[in-house]
Amino acid sequence: MLDDMTQLRKGVTEFCLLALLEREPGHGYELVARLARTRALALSENTVYPALARLKTRGWARSRPEVSAGGPARKVLELTPSGRARLGEWRAAWARLARDVADMTDGAGTESEITSQSNVASERRTTHES
Repeated sequence: MLDDMTQLRKGVTEFCLLALLEREPGHGYELVARLARTRALALSENTVYPALARLKTRGWARSRPEVSAGGPARKVLELTPSGRARLGEWRAAWARLARDVADMTDGAGTESEITSQSNVASERRTTHES
């Protein structure tokens, strides 16, 4: 089970960091602490800092200096307009994925029934999105 959760966390780390930055800008250590409040998303600094660097490289987040009363200026990360757009894309993809997984796993029948149900659900979404 532990390995499964690790893989799931890897897939949503950047998504969750963008969502946190949308709520409120923050520095790296603070973002690690905010993630840790949710047990399933508790990630180490060794995972979060490289993910934040990727967000900055992709232009989805940027850092700005913030004066600190107790020492040197800290880098505070904030969402960029392209990061906000990417977060919207991720939210839509997540909603589709969660719906499809729920369709497949809730009262799942045979594989052919699941495929048929998935095709019907896909056709409904296509009709509604058009």
